[in-house]
Amino acid sequence: MDISRFMDHHVDILHSIREMRDHSKAGVAEHAGEISRAIMKLRSKVSLHLATENKVMYPAIYALQDPEITKLAHGFQDEMDGLARAFDGFCRRWRQARAVAEDPEGFRNDANTVIKALHQRIQRENMHFYPRLIQAA
Repeated sequence: MDISRFMDHHVDILHSIREMRDHSKAGVAEHAGEISRAIMKLRSKVSLHLATENKVMYPAIYALQDPEITKLAHGFQDEMDGLARAFDGFCRRWRQARAVAEDPEGFRNDANTVIKALHQRIQRENMHFYPRLIQAA
């Protein structure tokens, strides 16, 4: 199974996370505009990635009819449902620069929870899920 497209998505998503973090470190209130733009850019990349996974990757995995990989895939897919909802809420809450500027501490707390979870999820996929898919191909 060729998962290079999904791995490339991960690189792009991690780059956007890094960009948002860099703006945050420079000052949340002072860089609220850049942060909100980075959030919307990140949202676009994550949305594309999830849609492609759900329409292309997961159906291909389930077509393999490998019980071990199917179980692993279901676990990752189920876990992502909750994270996707949390990420969507994060993006909705912080998409406006004004919201970020008016509550820098709230933004930091949310980002430290949601964006950290997204980052960790990508790392787990890269280290545990994708290598297993490559082996199965």
